[in-house]
Amino acid sequence: MADEFIRQLTHDSKQFETEWANIFSRLGQLFIQCETENVDIEIFKIKALDAVVDYILAEPNPTIKPIFTKFAFVEAVIKHCASDPLPSLSEIVRIVRRILDCEMIFNQWYLSSIEAFHFKFQLCLRLTSTQSYNLIESLLQSLKKHTFLNDQSDKTTEENWKQYLSRRIFSPLSCDSNKLNDETTMLAMRPIFQQIFRHAAHLSHQSRVWASILDVFTRTLPTLFDSYVNIDDAQIDFLLCIEEPISNDYILFISKSYNRNPDLIKNNFSQALLVIERLLLGHHIREVRYFIDQAILAHIETIIDIEALVQMFIRVCPLIPIDYRKESSPLFFDFALILLDLCVLEAPPCAVYLLEKNEFYPWKDLAPRFTDILRLCSAYETIEVEKTSSELNSLTTILQLAVDRAKAHAIIYRSTHKEALRAISRWTYTNDDNNNRKIWSNHVYDMGQTMLDLIDQRQVTIDICIQFIEALRLRIVDNESTEDDISINHTMNSFFLNIAAHLANYIDLLKVLSHDIHSRLAVLILKALSRPFRYESGQMSMEYNIAERLWHRLCPYLTNEADVRLYEPCIQRIHSLACDEDETKFFQWWSIFWCYVTMKVPDVAANYVEDFFQDIFERKQTVITSLLPMLYSKRPETYHARLDNIIDALHSSDANSSCWLAQIFSTIAQERAQLITSTQLDRVFAIIQSRTNSSHDLHYLFQGLGSVANVEPLLFDSYRPIILRFVVEFQSVPAMKCLQQYFVAATLIRGQQSATEYLSILIDLLKKNTNITNDIRSQIFHTCQLIGVINKQALAAKRTDLTAFDTYSGCRILIDFIDDKRLTEEYQASINKTRDEVAQMEKRVTKTECNVENVTKIVKGQELKVTNLAVQVDTVDNRLSDVSEQVAAQAREIERIDAKTLSHVPAHWGREVNKLLNRRANNDWRLLGKRFGYSTSELRHWALQVDPTMALLNEWFMTHKTDEATYGLVKILDEIGRQDVAKIIRDAVAAAGDLIPDDMPFDIKRLPPVFLSYQWDLQQAVLNLKSHLEEAGYACWMDTGQMGGGDKLFAKIDGGIRGAKVVICCMNTAYAQSENCSREVHLAVTTGKPLIPLQMEKQKWPPEGALGPIMNLLET
Repeated sequence: MADEFIRQLTHDSKQFETEWANIFSRLGQLFIQCETENVDIEIFKIKALDAVVDYILAEPNPTIKPIFTKFAFVEAVIKHCASDPLPSLSEIVRIVRRILDCEMIFNQWYLSSIEAFHFKFQLCLRLTSTQSYNLIESLLQSLKKHTFLNDQSDKTTEENWKQYLSRRIFSPLSCDSNKLNDETTMLAMRPIFQQIFRHAAHLSHQSRVWASILDVFTRTLPTLFDSYVNIDDAQIDFLLCIEEPISNDYILFISKSYNRNPDLIKNNFSQALLVIERLLLGHHIREVRYFIDQAILAHIETIIDIEALVQMFIRVCPLIPIDYRKESSPLFFDFALILLDLCVLEAPPCAVYLLEKNEFYPWKDLAPRFTDILRLCSAYETIEVEKTSSELNSLTTILQLAVDRAKAHAIIYRSTHKEALRAISRWTYTNDDNNNRKIWSNHVYDMGQTMLDLIDQRQVTIDICIQFIEALRLRIVDNESTEDDISINHTMNSFFLNIAAHLANYIDLLKVLSHDIHSRLAVLILKALSRPFRYESGQMSMEYNIAERLWHRLCPYLTNEADVRLYEPCIQRIHSLACDEDETKFFQWWSIFWCYVTMKVPDVAANYVEDFFQDIFERKQTVITSLLPMLYSKRPETYHARLDNIIDALHSSDANSSCWLAQIFSTIAQERAQLITSTQLDRVFAIIQSRTNSSHDLHYLFQGLGSVANVEPLLFDSYRPIILRFVVEFQSVPAMKCLQQYFVAATLIRGQQSATEYLSILIDLLKKNTNITNDIRSQIFHTCQLIGVINKQALAAKRTDLTAFDTYSGCRILIDFIDDKRLTEEYQASINKTRDEVAQMEKRVTKTECNVENVTKIVKGQELKVTNLAVQVDTVDNRLSDVSEQVAAQAREIERIDAKTLSHVPAHWGREVNKLLNRRANNDWRLLGKRFGYSTSELRHWALQVDPTMALLNEWFMTHKTDEATYGLVKILDEIGRQDVAKIIRDAVAAAGDLIPDDMPFDIKRLPPVFLSYQWDLQQAVLNLKSHLEEAGYACWMDTGQMGGGDKLFAKIDGGIRGAKVVICCMNTAYAQSENCSREVHLAVTTGKPLIPLQMEKQKWPPEGALGPIMNLLET
């Protein structure tokens, strides 16, 4: 029998090779013999096939490729058996499975044997054509036993197995018939092929053989998993697809099937969530993204429990390792966007849950996606709800989250800017496409308020401002036309108020506003001011709040007359409301406007001086008092007419206002001392008697009185005790200076007798007041020196008395002067300066004395009433005023033409000096600037100007008093050898009736650029601030209490503020209540210095009191 012959064959390769011819011949004889004898041929063939399989399996080392003759032997036996009559399919399958069931099948020997069975018997074709599904299943189950791992065989064997299984047993080609995976068979055996697919997918990461089978299945029947015979198999797939190692192909295949069959995902939703969770935790981001896209999102509207999906994401977030979050978090972010894109009420809260996860998202990397957030949120504008919806409120929450993230990562603003502007532009429309009135739902206006914060301030332009201005204007116009039709929409109003607030911020950002912008703002504000300011409830209206926000911000940026003129209708309306309609809050608007305009465009403010006086005197609005000193030169006649009111107001005004009023009085007295009558002097001294030395207005009052005493000293005899009381009791330096001018001027008129009397009084002050201050003592000696220059004989008579005080240098100068000793250079300079002072005083006193003589001759001993004299003086004054006004008009025109270069430098010598110093030389303007103490960078900057000398001198005169600046300039010019220039200045000053002193107690150096203003309680903190600023390179000036007090301190502070570039106000609660601090702030405002308020403690803002309006305009 053939089976017996086969079983006794040798496995020795050499022997088998030697015997192969006989073996081949014998096999042929046995099969021929079988056909001629009465033998069951089918059984014969089955036994032969079993025998050959026994031989195959008995091969000692099947992993080593056998000799060719053995392959030929196996193929010959199978070929003989594959002829008719054929063995049954079940027997053939059984025999093949004997090989397939071997553990070590992954070799070429077994592969070739199986291939022989496959091809010779056309095994797969016969199985599929006969629908022998049980036999096919048995073969597949045997095949499933093998892993075909990549490291189990050599590459050639692996490739041969791969080609056989994926191109023969399973083939992607429809023309192949001898295969198991035809569509009919796969559909009929769907559960079995699903199992094989799972097995292949599970091993695809480890086996290229199984991966190739998986690929064939995917291509030949993509709908393999679209349905299940047993519903539990769907859950099995969910569980198996997430077992490690996870197969990408398995996930993709199932995802596609679920995409095509929504019932699958709907019926197995809980398992789908488990798949997503496991994939996320396993860091299979690509697979989970594909699964969500295909299986979940494609049918998300049919999934009932979206919240369960969101909660799963939220639960998984903190479980993802930090190292993997950057890669996985975009998936969560994208899912939130997908939810928003549904545009249903339930979506926004779910999106919020996902986006609010802390420390999870790489926000900077996600910045470009914020455009989608804004676009998707704004898409909910189409949903109309009558009442507030908590679900839609989540949209505002999402936008606020975007705002918060943008604050931390500014790059986000680049993505939100344009989309935010587009949304706001739509939501500010007052009419729809049909020109019907358009009111959006509340959730839209809520979103709009937050959307405003997503505009990139770095990209703010004039066009955006115009867009906002027009939106506000149209809103006000629309309110005006429909106010009776609808009730107040507070949410909408809040949105437009927020637009106004942002527009105000943009004004601050841009700073320089075009004339067109100012024109539009003026129209908007005037329109708002024409509307009611309150609703029936008493709440301030939207229009009022819009105007208020904009008004307070735009005032600092009014820098030229053309722009200011645009707002005159507004300011007139504001004043009318404050005065005529008792809306007193508008007085603050009025004062804020003029605080800025007066400093920058005083010519416009001058037209309203009379209004200012009426506000102060008749309406008791004293905040604006600080502006008046700056405008005197523009409208002196108005001030003169109000002199009685000014003096009367000094009685009742608060400390700050009285200080400014006193300054006005002082200015008038210095300019037109002859206007001050004896009656007015009585009232001024009555005011002084009611004051203490700590009152700030005393400085200005005594300063003004000194000017009057210099002109009309005889009027002061009756007030001498009052002045002396302040000198003696309060050690008042201003009072002493007033006394000095009185005594000296009276000496010039009365002569030696008065000189002796006054010297006696002064020496008695020295004798009787042992605690007298150095400042007062120095002034007394100086007054004696002034009288002595006028009447040396009277001073000489007091030599004995003076010797008691010869330890003081001031007294030694007097004694040496009396003795005609040769004076030191220092003493001689002091005497020369005194002579110059006397000469100046004598000019004023002499003029008055002549006037007195003329009046005496006219009245011939009769008493002339002061009022009649005043009429005559006024007549002359009016004529002079007419001429002065014409001259002033011409002067103003010249100043306007050349304001940029002649704003501070005296015009009567400025141009000629500039020409000389601009010429290149070793001692030109550059050396002058260096000697002044300016830095190289500043000199380099001025060198770029058309007129560098003018730029330098403008800075010098702007930061110093005129007399000090002139003295310092001439002194430095002499030192650097520019006597030619110094002579021009001296001659011009002398021609104007003034003199430049030979010496002056003035340090010729540049003052520190930062002035620190503070209340005494903060000294230590401010010292620390000063230290830090100076470490950073910013020199600072501050009063540390080492400069004494009184007028000397005030003069130092005055110089420090005038010389500074900026004033830092270190604010605490007591600062606004401090008169000293208030005076420093007002002086800074008057001199045009920038203010920086620095809050040193938590406090109400703006502060109460006179500083409130000023500080309200400044950001802390």
